[in-house]
Amino acid sequence: MVYVSEKPKGTRRYPYFAHRQGEGLGCPWHPASKLSSDEARAAQYKGNQVSAAHEFLCAELARLVRLDARFQAVEIDKTYIAGDDGQGGRYPDVRFRWEGLPECVCEVQLSNTFQPEISQRGIFYEGKGMPLVWILHGVEPRLENLPSSFRDVILRHKNNAFALDQEAVAASEREKTLVLKCFLLNAGAVVETHLVRFDALTFPKRGLPYFRNMLLPDMAAFRARRRPWIEALKALKAETDGNWYASHMGLPEVVEAFNTLPAAPQDPEARYDFARLVAITMTLLSEAGGRYQDLVYRHMPNATAALNTFLSRGGPQQRCAEVLRVLVDRTALVSILRPTVREAIGKAIAMEPDEQVRPHHPFYDGLSWLVPEVFDEAVREELEQSEALPGWASPLPRAVSTEVALQPA
Repeated sequence: MVYVSEKPKGTRRYPYFAHRQGEGLGCPWHPASKLSSDEARAAQYKGNQVSAAHEFLCAELARLVRLDARFQAVEIDKTYIAGDDGQGGRYPDVRFRWEGLPECVCEVQLSNTFQPEISQRGIFYEGKGMPLVWILHGVEPRLENLPSSFRDVILRHKNNAFALDQEAVAASEREKTLVLKCFLLNAGAVVETHLVRFDALTFPKRGLPYFRNMLLPDMAAFRARRRPWIEALKALKAETDGNWYASHMGLPEVVEAFNTLPAAPQDPEARYDFARLVAITMTLLSEAGGRYQDLVYRHMPNATAALNTFLSRGGPQQRCAEVLRVLVDRTALVSILRPTVREAIGKAIAMEPDEQVRPHHPFYDGLSWLVPEVFDEAVREELEQSEALPGWASPLPRAVSTEVALQPA
């Protein structure tokens, strides 16, 4: 008998199954069990490592792979691939080669596939340079009660769920190549269904193949978030000639900009301080995008001068030094701004080390919403993995980008 327990990891708690102390010694998966993991798996299928359904799907995949004119080789659970540095090896369910494509692996996942296996196999085959596609079987992706193992696989495939059903088999035979049924999910629901040729998948350098990346952030929506702030900062500058204070936060364009935030500060002084942070952020990013525009002061000749002036004011502005360091280090600014900028940032952090704006601070959260390409860790990671990070948001040298994210139009 097992029960659901929880284990903390970082700031969150995660559920897991556990035996009560002193119980579960007869369970084949108990730590004290003498069964190997292979023997425990075999016990699930009455002495066989795999079920009849699993064997049938593997055989069908191998048959359909052979239909392609580029076919070179295919194996079903045959050749052992050794691991590296003590890492365990694998016997791929279906391993095949087509001319012009990397050697590929299909793993058939039943509803009771063990979740640790999913992660381990993905890491293993990625390290071998072998694209891995999971073929789901036993649970219809349209259902809301998907097992966690299915949800994990679908997420790793960028919210694509692949299956081999009668319709996919018929399409494969008709097109003389492997065709899979692909369910595209959004917010846990299937929004589109496609029959997809295997060679039409995207094979990224990191992560599992996919037909369409349903996790890719909406860059146009990010730009739309920033437009009211660009307009508000321009209005402030026109009204005050670049010399604005907390009393100017009632300007209609400024009020509208604050109304767009998920959680806007209410205190007038806090609103002023946040608006100043947004202004220097947008000014710096205009430089990163190749079109410098001073949205803080009357006119600073360049972003270096604007940033140094901002940090020299002390108080709340110096407490933003850490967040500005993140901004510089994660964008093209790292190679654009003068070396004196890093010195100025370091001095400002040293003067207010315990009061810096960092993750989970309301100001940082606000910037994460406005410029997620830089400050939202999950968004940035997805963009990097998909090689979709804009040039202005990358510290790596690359071709000049024509996309300037901060322009209102």
